Parts: sequence; C-alpha cells; structure tokens
Amino acid sequence: MRSGVPFSAGVVLLLAAAVALSSCEQAFTTSPLSWLERDPDNMSKEQQIRYAEDALRSGSKSSASKAYDALSKNVDGDDPAELNLLLADLAMSASGFADTTGDLLKLAFDGKLNSEQDLQDQLGSKLSELDYDYIVKAKDQIEQVHAKGQVASEQAYLEVGLALVMRAASATDSFDPNAGGAEWDDAQSFGSTAAGNLQDSELLQDFNTYLIA
Repeated sequence: MRSGVPFSAGVVLLLAAAVALSSCEQAFTTSPLSWLERDPDNMSKEQQIRYAEDALRSGSKSSASKAYDALSKNVDGDDPAELNLLLADLAMSASGFADTTGDLLKLAFDGKLNSEQDLQDQLGSKLSELDYDYIVKAKDQIEQVHAKGQVASEQAYLEVGLALVMRAASATDSFDPNAGGAEWDDAQSFGSTAAGNLQDSELLQDFNTYLIA
C-alpha cells in the first residue's frame, strides 16, 4: 500500500466545479436536438466548430464523439491551439470521464483518497465503462497544443491526467503507479509535463508527486 494522497480533495473539487458549471450551461444553453442530430461531416469547418461547442454544452457523449471525429479531420498544425484544446475537451466528453466525478468526490469526502483498495472498490466498476481511445486522443490533442508552443489549463491537465491514471489502473488492475507498463508510463510522462508547464499549480505538483513517488 502506498502512502500519501493519490488525488487531493482540491483536485476533485476543481473537477466537480467544472462539471457543475457544465450542467448549468446545459440547462440554459443546450441547442435544439435537431441541430445535434445533424451529421457534422457534411458541415463547413465553422459549422463544425459551432456544433462542437454545442455538443460540449449538451453533455451528450455521442454528440461529442461525432463532433470530434468530424472536426479533427479539419484541424492541422496551421490552426490555433485553441482548436486542439476544443478537440481535447470533446474527446474527454466522449470518453465518459465526467461520469466518474461523483465517485471521486465520495472518496474525497470520506477521506479515502489515500487508499488504493478504496479507489479500486469505488472506481473499479467504472473503469470498464470509459472509452480509453478517446482519452488517448485527448492526450494527443494536448501534445499538439505543446507542439504549437502553448500550454493547456490546469483543469484540462488534471482531467486528462486523471483519465490516464484510470486507463493505467484498468490495464494493470492497480492504482499503484509502480505497477509498471506503457499506460503508467504515459500517465507519468503527462503528469510530469503538466507540472512542468504550470509550476505555480499546487494541484498539478501534488498530482505529479503521486505519480512519481
């Protein structure tokens, strides 16, 4: 059993606040269903961007998936990093990661974030429900942001980083970063880069400490 706190309560509360804000936006700004039922492959790039933003506000994983698949074909190295960040958000929405936030909050409030067994008990059943292909795509989009000389937000780094941890835990049946394997290597590399890019973020520093301790 590892000592220390894998995910600080601050990390989880930040994510919970983001999900709550998204829910509020969804309640007031969700676009008509007929718009999201359209095929974004047949839209112009500008329309695909609008569709992507509406898909995020809707909270629909299927719409986020369609939006990502369509828009990603039209974003390249000449586009601003903001579009890669939009794609990363879409991929995270499509992955189903937001569905785990309540479980992370419960662990935080119960004071059980320092227990690998409790993490496994609370999150184990959810690990098989995530779409890890989209989580990897989110990571790839953040790397494209870096390639353009930009950095992501604290929230984006934490969400993708935590999702990569869940991917690694699913692959190794363990929340111990010392379990080894390519998936843990990916999570550790991502956490180190994020902490290095936003050195003033205590949350990212704590998260990186968990990954490398």
